[in-house]
Amino acid sequence: MKEYKSLIKELEQKNGIEEKAEINFTDLSKVAEYLNTAKPQSHMKNHKFALLEYLTDLKSLSENKNATEIDFLTLKKNKLNSVTHFVNIKNGFSIRNNLIHSYALIGIIIDIILSISGFAKNYFYIPIFMLIFLIIGTIKHKKAKSENKILKL
Repeated sequence: MKEYKSLIKELEQKNGIEEKAEINFTDLSKVAEYLNTAKPQSHMKNHKFALLEYLTDLKSLSENKNATEIDFLTLKKNKLNSVTHFVNIKNGFSIRNNLIHSYALIGIIIDIILSISGFAKNYFYIPIFMLIFLIIGTIKHKKAKSENKILKL
């Protein structure tokens, strides 16, 4: 955890790095603390290593004068996506409003399938499942927000 904090502190001191990398260091610290305290630690080892590797690569990339925004985004995609996916799906974190949109999309797909099959005429083609899944997504998002598990990564 000391390595994470020292790397994040060094990166926070560099101007404009959060904008270039499109990342929030406060949220990254939340993820690091969660990975450090979650049980069982044997499952967290790969994610902790990926997060540490991302921070070290981000530091070296920020020192490179020729680095472009695409380089930062590629690094984020290659190193950080597995970690954010893990904490998002498995552990109740939410990445901005993605959770609400994902649930609404599932509902829309179900409603389209029911409309094509003709079953939707029984309830006058009202997108019932989209509304149901939108409500479920909103509830889960509010729960994540109340637990301070909304990430801007």
